Amino acid sequence: MILETLESKVNGYLHANARLRKVNEACGPFHIGFDAGSDHPFANYAVPESGAKVTEQDIAALVAAFERRERTPRLEFAPGGAPGVEEALLAAGFEVQQRLPFMLVTAADLVGPEPVDGVEVRILDASASDEELRGVALAQREAFGDSDEPQDDADFTGDIAGLREAAEAGKFSVLARGAAGTAEAGIAMGGGGCGLGLGGTTEIGGIATRPAFRRRGVGAAVTAALSRHLLEVSGLDCVWLSPAGPDQERLYSTVGYRSLGEMLFIWKP
Repeated sequence: MILETLESKVNGYLHANARLRKVNEACGPFHIGFDAGSDHPFANYAVPESGAKVTEQDIAALVAAFERRERTPRLEFAPGGAPGVEEALLAAGFEVQQRLPFMLVTAADLVGPEPVDGVEVRILDASASDEELRGVALAQREAFGDSDEPQDDADFTGDIAGLREAAEAGKFSVLARGAAGTAEAGIAMGGGGCGLGLGGTTEIGGIATRPAFRRRGVGAAVTAALSRHLLEVSGLDCVWLSPAGPDQERLYSTVGYRSLGEMLFIWKP
């Protein structure tokens, strides 16, 4: 696969994901996903079809569709998979809101997962126990939450329900925990998740390592394990993710991910 094809595949995933939103609307070469309960711009956005040829009339119709629902016109897409769309939107008065890099891996490039001493890594599906799902939620809350304090005693009822719903819809999670027979046996150390496989790809996200277990290779292990499952068991062509910064980019590169392009957030405030 050439790079342009892979960027088109990522953009195709975003377009398909918009079509799966509970409230969605086709609008010429775009598909819009709306949130009926929130007018927050990040909850309402459109995605162009890969390779779409966009006209001024298409963009005017898109803006009108957002305005009918009293939402801010906004798009999220991979410009390399929809050449020319960014330029057309800028000419129509849209403004760049944010650019995020993304990285991608194929089965041929994936490295690992390498064993981590004292750690076992499990792929979780709909058969996962509540305790396993709680471990994923615990790792993500400690990694991404507002508190610097351990969250072992926190209530994860809602988090477990959300992860359970995702698993029953066909999405996978990954959990790293202390291996049996070790002093840390069963203790959650890290986790992550992914979206549905759509058009031969999916996005991995929420890769998290609890602060107490960092710098042991847990993040690389869960990323590689989930990626390998998606590529070899689910049979996807490629898997992609958006690194939060240079440190994460370096981590993902150790398991074979390579920088491919960028995600564009663009709007007309």
